[in-house]
Amino acid sequence: MTTKPSIRFPRVIVLLLFTIHYSLFPATAQDKPEPFIDAALVSHYMWRGQDLGNVCFQPEIGIQWRGFTLDVEGNTGFRSEDFEEIDLSISYEYKGFHVGVTDYWSESALDTRYFSYDKRRGGHQFEGNIGFQCKYGSLTWNTIFAGNDYKINGKRAYSSIVELAVPFQFFDLDWEFRGGLCPYESAGLAFPINDIDDEGNPTVWLDHEWFYASGFGVNMLSLRATKNFPLGSKFKLPVFVEIHTNPAGGHARVLMGISLATL
Repeated sequence: MTTKPSIRFPRVIVLLLFTIHYSLFPATAQDKPEPFIDAALVSHYMWRGQDLGNVCFQPEIGIQWRGFTLDVEGNTGFRSEDFEEIDLSISYEYKGFHVGVTDYWSESALDTRYFSYDKRRGGHQFEGNIGFQCKYGSLTWNTIFAGNDYKINGKRAYSSIVELAVPFQFFDLDWEFRGGLCPYESAGLAFPINDIDDEGNPTVWLDHEWFYASGFGVNMLSLRATKNFPLGSKFKLPVFVEIHTNPAGGHARVLMGISLATL
C-alpha cells in the first residue's frame, strides 16, 4: 500500500524536532552518538496481528543521540515469494514521552520499485506515532497518514492501532506482553473468488481482507519470553519464544527467534 506525498513532509518533522530539542537543551561537548545493530532470524513473521510470512532474516541498524533515534530495519525471506520490507524511522524521546515518523515499504504486486511513491500502486506507507513509556510499560498511538492506505470503499483509511507493551521478569527470563487495539475500520481489499454454487454452476463472490480489522476490536495479543546470553562486553545473544494471536482475525502462531545485538 503507498502514496505520492510531498517527500519534504518527513523533513519538516525532522527540522521541527531538532528545533524543539535545541531550544530546550543546548549542545554539550561530551554528548556523542551511540550506534546499535541487531540481526534476527525468526521462524515466522508476525507483526501487529498480521501473518506476514515464514522463516525470515531481519537486520537492523540505528543511531541514538540526545533523545533522537534514527533506525533502519529490513526483512527478507528465503524464497522468491517471501515478504520483502524496508522500514526507515526517526523518533524523539523526552522524559518518557516520544513522537516519531516511520516510512514502511514492502514490495507491491503492482509496483516493486522502492523509489515509487504512487499512492495506489506502490509499497510505501507513512506512519506517525506518539506515546509514553516508563519502567512499567508503554502506550503508543500509531496512524498511517500518507501512502497506500485506503478502505475497501476507496476512501483514505488512516489505519490506526493503539499498542500497549508491559515488560516483566519471571523465572530468570525477560517477558513482554503486547496488546493492539484497532479503533476503527482500517485499510482493506476486496478480491473475487471463483466458486461453484449449490446447483453446480460457476459463480464469483467477493472476499474481504483488512490491514488491521474491519472495525473496533483487539487485533493483537502476544506474549514473548526472552533469554539473553552475553557475548563479551559489547554484544548479547537474545533467544525468544512468542505466542502471537489476532482475536479479530481468529488466528494464532507460536514462533521463535534468535538475534545478535549490541548491549
